[in-house]
Amino acid sequence: MAPYPHYIPSRDPKLDDARGDRPRVSASDPVGRFHVARQQGGRPIAVPAWLVTTENPAVADAVGGLYGGVPQLLDTGDEHVVEVLTRREHIPVLLGGRGAVSLRMVMRGAGETFHVCDGTRFLEPAGARGSLCGCPASLAERKAAAQAGRGPTPEVRIGFRLADLPELGVFSLVSTSWELAAELPVLATALDAAAVPAVGVLRYELVEFTTRSGIAVSYRRPIVEVGRTQVLAQAAVRLAA
Repeated sequence: MAPYPHYIPSRDPKLDDARGDRPRVSASDPVGRFHVARQQGGRPIAVPAWLVTTENPAVADAVGGLYGGVPQLLDTGDEHVVEVLTRREHIPVLLGGRGAVSLRMVMRGAGETFHVCDGTRFLEPAGARGSLCGCPASLAERKAAAQAGRGPTPEVRIGFRLADLPELGVFSLVSTSWELAAELPVLATALDAAAVPAVGVLRYELVEFTTRSGIAVSYRRPIVEVGRTQVLAQAAVRLAA
């Protein structure tokens, strides 16, 4: 991995409107994504702080200026994806109410996605949209089906702006966490009770414990905090025991 060759640090990390380097993206597309791990050899490898990826060098510039870290070019073929490994474990964010969080159940295989639903009705494929998906009613039953290879897994998306620079655009955090799927009602209630935009914090936490068999386990997990409500925001990324 080498420094991003087209990256030019901005003179002003606030990206003044008077200058022409403000990121221009579709309002529906996130300007970047937050991660607790990077992929290496097909495996997630935990990182020591928030990792942000983006296709826009001005976004990488701003994130690095705000939270530390040097933009690095990822070898992704034709796409120019830049990552910034920040030096921050706590990121203040703004969430646009209940609509900032969404959940769908997804099943993939053989390089394709063939089941996408909201837990009750299909969302994809288009021909099946709106019809009953057949998933169990309870999350526990859905998890058991997924673990047996007979059902989809959750895909939670959280959209937010950086409280330090909201004009930069909307970022996303995508999670396959069953814990987050279970906690979504709590988060939704907190967002309903808060003003819009809701002020929150993305917190990157190290969890360590020892199993009953004496094996030490550690993993990193993000926490979404809205007011005094804490919600698990992504599946545990397990390290080697």
